[in-house]
Amino acid sequence: MVLQSFKDKLDESIDRIDQAADQSLLKKIKNLKEIRVSTDIELRSIADKTKISMKNLKSIESFNFEKLPSEPWRNSFISQYCKFIENFKDKKS
Repeated sequence: MVLQSFKDKLDESIDRIDQAADQSLLKKIKNLKEIRVSTDIELRSIADKTKISMKNLKSIESFNFEKLPSEPWRNSFISQYCKFIENFKDKKS
């Protein structure tokens, strides 16, 4: 009984952490998309450099992560997208 209560509380804590991480990721992608659009970075150039398909890049920007391939590809695609725009932004600064 006590063990089950502890497990339930632990599961709730993990869910809250996951939700916070998801919100942080969504905010980061939203900000990076705004940077991409404002600096005229075309999705095609990201696709050409990263070899991520246009379909997958559009899924990232529209938060349709369920349309991306499964792990570890999903994390890799999102990470490459973020790094590409962050590197471009740093070069412009």
